[in-house]
Amino acid sequence: MKYQAKLLSFGSWFFGCLTIMLMTANPVTPELTVFNGPGMWLALGIFSLLYVLPLVGALIKVDYGYHLLTGWLAISLLLFMLAGVPVLFSGGTSGLRLLLILVALLGISDVLFWLPLALVPQRPLQEN
Repeated sequence: MKYQAKLLSFGSWFFGCLTIMLMTANPVTPELTVFNGPGMWLALGIFSLLYVLPLVGALIKVDYGYHLLTGWLAISLLLFMLAGVPVLFSGGTSGLRLLLILVALLGISDVLFWLPLALVPQRPLQEN
């Protein structure tokens, strides 16, 4: 069960990064969102750092990482839900909109599969 939780955590990180990249490629606000711009890379770096911090805690055997990762996954769930806003208001590029919807739905399902693992008494991300 521990490996399943780690795989779902990686999936949530991956879908979160894809969501950020697809949101910056959306032409709704071209002056605010620039794909491959410094803002996109900063957002990806911060998002990735939030997922690396709990892993560092697990490596040094500190018990904070499990609770942090549960919080980050809840924030990721909010990101996936908010990804629908550009989909509703973008005029063209139906392929980009469909891809963003697909990635957001995959991310939501990933987090919803992970959260029951977070609520079980034995913590699957930690060595027992």
